[in-house]
Amino acid sequence: MAKPHLSTEETLDLSKAIGYSREKGKVFRENRMKLTREAVGHNYSDNGAADKVPINLMELALNIYLQRLVAQNPQVAISTFYPQLKEIVTRFELAGNRLIEEINLGKTLETAVSAAMFSKGIVKIYLNRTSVEVGGVFHDSGQAAVDAISLDDWFEDMTVDTNENGQFEGNYWYATIDEALKIFPGTTADDFTFRDEQTSSEDKDHQISEGNTSSREEFKRTVKFMDIYLKKQNWIVQAVVSTADGNDFTDPIGKVLKTFEWQGPENGPYRKLGFAELQGNTMPVAPAMHWFDMHDLSNRLFRKLGRQADRQKSWTGVRTGATKDGQTVQSVNDGEIVTLDDPKNIADVKSGGVDQATLAYVLVLKDLFSYFAGNLDMLGGLGAQSETLGQDQLLSASASMRIQKMQKEVTSFTTEVLKDLMWYLWYDPNPKQKDVIKKVPGFESIAIAVPFNPEDREGDYLQYNIKMEPYSMQHQSPESKMQGIRTIMQEMLLPLQPQMQQQGITINFEKLMKTVSKLSNIPELNDIIEYSSPTLNDQPVGQSSQVSPSNKTSTNIRRNVPGRTNQGQSQILQQALLGGKPQQSETASLGVG
Repeated sequence: MAKPHLSTEETLDLSKAIGYSREKGKVFRENRMKLTREAVGHNYSDNGAADKVPINLMELALNIYLQRLVAQNPQVAISTFYPQLKEIVTRFELAGNRLIEEINLGKTLETAVSAAMFSKGIVKIYLNRTSVEVGGVFHDSGQAAVDAISLDDWFEDMTVDTNENGQFEGNYWYATIDEALKIFPGTTADDFTFRDEQTSSEDKDHQISEGNTSSREEFKRTVKFMDIYLKKQNWIVQAVVSTADGNDFTDPIGKVLKTFEWQGPENGPYRKLGFAELQGNTMPVAPAMHWFDMHDLSNRLFRKLGRQADRQKSWTGVRTGATKDGQTVQSVNDGEIVTLDDPKNIADVKSGGVDQATLAYVLVLKDLFSYFAGNLDMLGGLGAQSETLGQDQLLSASASMRIQKMQKEVTSFTTEVLKDLMWYLWYDPNPKQKDVIKKVPGFESIAIAVPFNPEDREGDYLQYNIKMEPYSMQHQSPESKMQGIRTIMQEMLLPLQPQMQQQGITINFEKLMKTVSKLSNIPELNDIIEYSSPTLNDQPVGQSSQVSPSNKTSTNIRRNVPGRTNQGQSQILQQALLGGKPQQSETASLGVG
């Protein structure tokens, strides 16, 4: 097979095609930068939001969604249809989860999901075949790595209607001069173009913190490279970025350093996440694109209300010729009695102040933002949404429909990333024995180290019919674990306790109470409850231990008490601001008389 090679003419055509697509993607990068600046607010840096963001609805929505989508490192559950392979698949699963923890995959996925909220999430899965840990401590030499790729450093074929039809895609990456010389043996500093020699009029993510600068002081000078994946040829092209015309858009390839056949998962090194694909377009529609206009309008009006409040004045007016009475009023102390020639000559005057109709409109916008963002109050647990727990649960299930769709897309994206990551673990070109910790069935407190040998990984990865499922991506607080225990006890264990006892299954209440003490953060509970040996029950078999209740009379009293939901309170306040007269019970729900 001939060695992959691009002719000079092909290299020039590829460079121009990438430059064209980079230029067409500029509007998406600019819009994402605008959204990001609003999310970080005005007080993050000198290059954050241009104006104050007193009610940051974007940041609120982003944090709520990230908690629901990816809050911690995923775990992979691997299964097979063949019983004889279950042992090796179990060790494969343990080794995979160990690798996930080593490379801190959860943080990378969180970055990619956050990027997808603003535009498109992109990750690169590859094997670090060099002796250099480019990218930090999570990029060990000879180990698989997963990098989140910023849209600033991304390019793809923008001339096609689907990603599958694209001819190329790739990313820019950076290395110090020392690292570059090791990665590309036989090169010299003269072969590279340094980042501080390149100029661009386009703002980038990093500039929000670093700020715009015409000169950069680096400890080690940095070289900007590009990896290009040619889909049809299944090639990887690595090149130095050009400085043509001081802009890397028009003709970005400076010098090709290496071209080789891609040896990895068949879909290439990149995985993309978008929450709303648009037919005939490679770029998705991101949730924050819909949120921005209402967020911007809310903050502009709120800033206006702030200026009105700053202009508010309270002062006293005096008729012409009544200066003496005015001076008397000016010097009087609180509670004193003074004599005036004519009190009618003096009047208290107020000017400026918050416009109530505008304030009511801001409250409407806040409620609408929550509505169009999928009921943020319910998703974020920001307050009761109905008058009863049952109604809140129904609303929560309804509000979760949007988040469930997004969770499904994140799960599918994560599954694809895990498949590629596990592919490298299975086909490690330099396999070494890896010890994994395995618990002994039936003795969960006992764990032993078992080997995951190179010979165990013989055979075709796909022929094992391996099924992978990510889980444990949503954070579980101690409170949520307590609620889960409470639900299982009430709905399953207690009702089934007689049948469980017939099968010799019992509930260990000592461990239950110790778990409750730990999750509730009430260690004093262990001092309150004393544990002793169980006593035999002398009650005859079949005789109920329940005491017959005495005759009781119940009286149901119905009271009309207004519910204190966020939306209800907002509507009452809007009505009052617009000149309406809420009922006394409604004003009582606001906590005012």
